[in-house]
Amino acid sequence: MARRTRKEALETREAILDAAEDCFMEHGFARTGLEAIAARAGVTRGAVYWHFANKDEVLEAVINRVSLPFFHGLERASRPEGTTPLRDLRALLRQSFFDLSEQPRLRNALEVIELRCEVPASGDAISALRQSGMRQTQSRISAAFSRAAALGQLRDGISPDTCARTLHFVISGALRMHLLDPATIDLRRDGLAAVDLALRAVARKPLEFDPPAG
Repeated sequence: MARRTRKEALETREAILDAAEDCFMEHGFARTGLEAIAARAGVTRGAVYWHFANKDEVLEAVINRVSLPFFHGLERASRPEGTTPLRDLRALLRQSFFDLSEQPRLRNALEVIELRCEVPASGDAISALRQSGMRQTQSRISAAFSRAAALGQLRDGISPDTCARTLHFVISGALRMHLLDPATIDLRRDGLAAVDLALRAVARKPLEFDPPAG
């Protein structure tokens, strides 16, 4: 019985997160209340509070359930024993762009945090969530470029941190432009082409990649 109860609790939690994501997409974060999320999920408000203390925690969980796999991928790409960090970064981003194009829940979660949360005051939960994600991403990308530098795979005179910030700018710009105009900006084509250009610009030796989807 306990095992079944645990399974049901997890199913309820996922239903709440699905409902929250849908509500945030339709109405924005600020205009969505816990009552609306509960109604959309078909549960009581008490059920929502059993899993989450407040709406900020709901938003964090919506983002974390899709961002954590990406961060795990970044950890693999930046592992200290890796021998092809630039290629590993490219492979991760290629898969991520593909997933964003093919998985609506993944794309919706990104759109919620980027476009559906009103501009917050400095220091609030949304700012903290965005800043944490940005810093985690930057840290792991920097580690990958540092590994590339240690292996002699970067051009002379190029700082790993500068490489990391540049690639991070490219990724962030590609994602935001895609969210704003998905009919024009194709991540699997345009986003990956921009990543390839950034990586080739800093690599000591020519990098050959599979061409972006055309």
